[in-house]
Amino acid sequence: MSIRAAQTAALSALQASQAGIAVASNNIANASVEGYTAKTQSLATNTLAGATTGVNVTATGATVDNYLLKSISSSATDSGYADVFTDPLTTVSSAFGTVGEDDSLATLITDLETSLATLASNASSTSQKSLVLADAEDISDSLNNLSETVQSERGNADQKIDETVEQVNNLLYQIQSYNEQLTGMDTGTVAASELTDARNQAINDLSELVNVTYFTDSTNQTQIYLGGTQLVGSQVNELSYTPSGAVSADTTFGDITVNGKAVTSSIDGGTLGGLIELRDETLPDIQDQLDNLAVTLMDSVNAITNLGTAYPGADELTSSQDVAAGDAVSGTGTVRLVATDDNGDAAEILDIDLSTISTVQDLVDTINASSNLTATLNTDGTLTIAAANDDVNVAIVNMDAVIGDDDQGFSDYFGFNDMFTGTSAADMSLNSAWRDNPSLLPSGSGSSDSALAVGDSVIAVGSADVATSLSAMFDENQSFSAAGGMGATSSSLSNYASEILSDVARQTSDAQTNADVADAAYSDLVESFSNQYGVNLDEEALTLTNLESAYSAAASVIDITKSMMDTLLEMVQ
Repeated sequence: MSIRAAQTAALSALQASQAGIAVASNNIANASVEGYTAKTQSLATNTLAGATTGVNVTATGATVDNYLLKSISSSATDSGYADVFTDPLTTVSSAFGTVGEDDSLATLITDLETSLATLASNASSTSQKSLVLADAEDISDSLNNLSETVQSERGNADQKIDETVEQVNNLLYQIQSYNEQLTGMDTGTVAASELTDARNQAINDLSELVNVTYFTDSTNQTQIYLGGTQLVGSQVNELSYTPSGAVSADTTFGDITVNGKAVTSSIDGGTLGGLIELRDETLPDIQDQLDNLAVTLMDSVNAITNLGTAYPGADELTSSQDVAAGDAVSGTGTVRLVATDDNGDAAEILDIDLSTISTVQDLVDTINASSNLTATLNTDGTLTIAAANDDVNVAIVNMDAVIGDDDQGFSDYFGFNDMFTGTSAADMSLNSAWRDNPSLLPSGSGSSDSALAVGDSVIAVGSADVATSLSAMFDENQSFSAAGGMGATSSSLSNYASEILSDVARQTSDAQTNADVADAAYSDLVESFSNQYGVNLDEEALTLTNLESAYSAAASVIDITKSMMDTLLEMVQ
């Protein structure tokens, strides 16, 4: 080999070693950067006229397994989805308490049953009626609070959807920026490789938020899709969402859109997919279960309390149901309206054959034709039956009256003696008139004797058949329709409340397990990727040592050949 060839080879080795040292140093400096892959350089032998003249750095970068990258993105989507449910369900489950706790819903229902049993044995006690009503109000308050918790978590989920959409859009612009920087860039450079790493990491972050698909084309441009909608291509197509304000069970949420096109149905993974399912399915299912319990409880209790009448009676009774004068009244049988004195004796008896009543106005006219009772259609849509003077009160005896498609009793149909009002767990409440005056709680029913005459006793102090029936009803199985993933069943009210609690606890436990499994799977893949493509500081330190030795060797060769050239020149001179 000539001295000039030796110099050329040594110089190329020196330059290759210098480039390698820069790469290894860069790897060490970026070892803690998430998604960074260790860079290596590729060398090629330089030849001239069949003779080796040194080495040349052909490319610098990292080559990673695209299948592994796709697997990490998919696992990130699963992890983001699973992580959504744990905290909200834990909050809801905590609000329910545990079976057997004093403030659990099942216990509160049992407390009401117990106080009703005590009232049945002491029906004339106003203080015991107060205790019954306090227990009943505890149940309605509990259902209100549980419903509020569920809807609050739905509202939180809706706000997080808006926040997540913003995060998604930011990542879309990041990916587009990396695409633009990589346009026309030589892929075999450190700069290009680092931009690719950053883009891959942004795709993983995006995948954790929403279930996107992607591919990188021949020009090294990554395109992102959500279902069939392109999010990143020649430009970014943003997601758009407007969150709701106050959230209730009746709230209708808007769609997530891209350029005005709804894409909500395409979102079924990642944080965004989990939040949508939590808001629109998981939490509403729990609300449906609460509503099922509340409605069944109200209907069962009210059907019995409407068979009773207070002693000595109320000065007026107002319906809980809204009616209008022209509403049809489709009923059969007889209902007895009685004006009673303070001793519970009849001052006037009005037996109404419902087959003769066609509309609410007919009913009002019939009542107003009596001497001691009046009927009024109020501006709020309710119907009031009242005593015409201060000397009498109002009592309703159902007799054999049946009204409506559900074959309800007369008072039950209109809701004149409802213990509970409302239509769901959210708005269920105790009869406010009874709360103010507990003596209005009917513990017994009025006389249905066909021979009842003015002056006869309609209801006596201490009558307890209604209180007894109420207490017994809590021990009986009620028919519950299917609701929120729980099938139709026959169960006592307290047992159904326990089933709801158990179902929420199970969902909470499952959510934690699913999150742990998904997070572990994602962590394992990330660790595998890091082990395979990440920076190993020990290896990089060893590489630096070897490259420094090679650099020194190449430098020595250059020094030696320089000395030889200098000697030759001196000899020539």
